[in-house]
Amino acid sequence: MKALKISMLCSLSFSALFGLVSLVLYFGEWERLLLVCLFGFFIGFVAAPEFEPKAFKNAWLLQLSGGVIAGLLVGLIFGLNNENIVAVALIGGFIGWTAPYWIKYVPIP
Repeated sequence: MKALKISMLCSLSFSALFGLVSLVLYFGEWERLLLVCLFGFFIGFVAAPEFEPKAFKNAWLLQLSGGVIAGLLVGLIFGLNNENIVAVALIGGFIGWTAPYWIKYVPIP
């Protein structure tokens, strides 16, 4: 339960922070705001195990599933066909799986 609480807190915080920056700089571009908030949610979700590693038993599984879900959502938002949605989901899963290596280099606004 602690892991879920940390994941949601990180995800919503990053989503709000990224969305606020997008809202201030690009007011009126609502599709962009949705994508930026989704990106912030994904970054927060995969970064949560890096902030509190003791709370997560299988951090790689959480990061992998977060990547797959983010890939699916991006594919659906852009209206891709089924084969491309699956490909984007696999790419998202790979990005989520490799999150421990690249997450420390993501600039946070």
